[in-house]
Amino acid sequence: MQRHGPLFLTAQPQPKRGPGAELIMGDQPEYRTLILDLGDVLFTWSAETRTSISPRLLKDIMNGPTWHDYERGRLSQSEAFERLGHEFSVEPAVIDEAFKQARESLRPNEELLALVRELKAQFHGKLQVFALSNISLPDYEYVIELPTDWSIFDRVFASALLGERKPDRAAYEKVIRETGIDPATTVFVDDRIENVQAARELGIHGIVFDKQEGVFEALRRIFGDRVQQIKEEKAEGK
Repeated sequence: MQRHGPLFLTAQPQPKRGPGAELIMGDQPEYRTLILDLGDVLFTWSAETRTSISPRLLKDIMNGPTWHDYERGRLSQSEAFERLGHEFSVEPAVIDEAFKQARESLRPNEELLALVRELKAQFHGKLQVFALSNISLPDYEYVIELPTDWSIFDRVFASALLGERKPDRAAYEKVIRETGIDPATTVFVDDRIENVQAARELGIHGIVFDKQEGVFEALRRIFGDRVQQIKEEKAEGK
């Protein structure tokens, strides 16, 4: 996830297909892997809290270098909140409470979960699904215990455990090495264009999660072609 309250190239460009979805594809290969972001993709959340920290300030905190190091696992929660309190002139305890409330607002995107389950079922076990999220260790430990369908994922990659975060190239390279996936047959979905662009530079096909209906249309088109091929092969007894 790019987250806490917010809470996983180079392809030839092609026109957008469907509202809100930016899909880059060349000659379409046989896609076998899907990597999803968590925050603002698999989960929605609210930056509105009952503290003195405004939604704008909360996001400013999350977009700064101290938060990024926190998401890389280089700072403990107490170290991060102490630094952030100094940088933004806010008591660390208030920062802690604001992020607790933001975290509690997380809600799973049930429609996306249903779509991924559908695709996995149609692929008969031949589709790998991973998550790649910018997320601190305390947030990851909270999120992974939420009562949602984690079974859709073959593995969840948290930036705090990788030691790298999106859009840093090293984050994607570690996922590629540890899973053995082929970037050319991988689709990556993230709500931030810079994260998608970084994936494209490694040969991964990227979709910007903008309007949900457009993203769903793109995923059904990308993976639907392979589903149809699998059905034809089964019918021919291959």
